[in-house]
Amino acid sequence: MIADMYKRREKLGYILLAVLLLIIIGWSLFHPPKTTTQWLEMLFFLFPIGFIFSVIFISRSQYNKVKHFELPNSDQELLNLDHIVIKKDATFIPRLLLFEKNGRYIGMIKPIKIPSWLYPLIFYRDSFIEFIPLSFSFVTHDGKTQFTFHKKGWLKQVNLNITNQEQNDIGTYIQKELNALFHIKGQLFNEKEEPILSIKASGFSGNFSWKDEDGNQWAYFYNGKFPHEYTNVFRDIQNDIVELSDKLNEDDKTRLLAVIGYLFIARVKQ
Repeated sequence: MIADMYKRREKLGYILLAVLLLIIIGWSLFHPPKTTTQWLEMLFFLFPIGFIFSVIFISRSQYNKVKHFELPNSDQELLNLDHIVIKKDATFIPRLLLFEKNGRYIGMIKPIKIPSWLYPLIFYRDSFIEFIPLSFSFVTHDGKTQFTFHKKGWLKQVNLNITNQEQNDIGTYIQKELNALFHIKGQLFNEKEEPILSIKASGFSGNFSWKDEDGNQWAYFYNGKFPHEYTNVFRDIQNDIVELSDKLNEDDKTRLLAVIGYLFIARVKQ
């Protein structure tokens, strides 16, 4: 799984490099530099080229390091876990990979049924995925869909309709999108449209927790190391880890995970 991620990241680097070189060649053909100043201005392109080469080199190095082994799959149900580690997948389509702290792979959160006309726009900039109604699912390592959330709205307000494994509506999340650039503020509702949790965060920076009105902690967010034998596969620091309350019922935990998935997907796009 991780080896595939680094391989995709390397391929993505080559694609971006090819696109950038085509842009440089096209610009040079239609607007050939004639003066020393214009030639110096062309040196600007060395910065993105250097960055892309560094991504390719690092991805290749990491791939060679992990290509001979696969991280084991989790033998736990997602709803039984008291924590998750979230990592961005290296694809054009925003996806999240979920792991346990012991390195076992749980599954992924990914968009489903993306319109074919949207792919060229996503290739240009993945934030275009934000502008249309879209559904995301959590799929386990063995291909089972645990829950789905359907996103609607943009700019002023985003609504998530959350369904469980049986495709029953179990709740809604509403977020004031205009404030999301600086401060995330939303409200989670159950299937009876009763508010059950206020969501507040400042750009996912630092350690913070979400608590209900009774002071019960639902989730605690922090960055940290992987305390397991595969630490060298991941980053030593800045891994996004979320501790989940073991006092939540199945529906509440599903609602919580759906909101966490959406907010991390939104952060990936920024």
